[in-house]
Amino acid sequence: MARIKEHVADQERAVRPAGASGPGELPAASCAYSYVFPRRPASVTAARRRLHAQLLRGGVPGELCDMAALVVSELLTNAVLRTDSAVVGCAVRVCARGVRVEVRDEGVAAGSLSAGHGMFLVDRVADAWGTEPDRNGGGRTVWATVSLADASAADPARADGAHLRHGRRRDG
Repeated sequence: MARIKEHVADQERAVRPAGASGPGELPAASCAYSYVFPRRPASVTAARRRLHAQLLRGGVPGELCDMAALVVSELLTNAVLRTDSAVVGCAVRVCARGVRVEVRDEGVAAGSLSAGHGMFLVDRVADAWGTEPDRNGGGRTVWATVSLADASAADPARADGAHLRHGRRRDG
């Protein structure tokens, strides 16, 4: 739990620099939000709602907020269902061109964090996603990035999978 809190504290140190956005950039040049939740199903809903509201208040376009909320929901659901963690950490960074969502756990109980229907959804909406093991050997971070280009090109009604990009997953 201490490692997750340290990771979240590092994320909270990020500040939003002043400056105007250029074409195709988000209104907030850079900002970060971090949360720690108990590992229970209700935390997924709480994280999704909090992230969506904060991104909207920060001027992030609604469609991109929706996509980031979907990603955090799916990544946190995997951490809640498939780890032995007492708590799970969530960090979200907004930069000029998109949003990066990270979910940190304390250790895997069984199975893969990169399997299932939820990760299929993440793969559909994210530019890239992957996992990074904790440097001290306990737990991991699963991350995904969503960009403005993805938000404007996303068509959730397509079920044929023809628009899926391959080779984006990177395991650390």
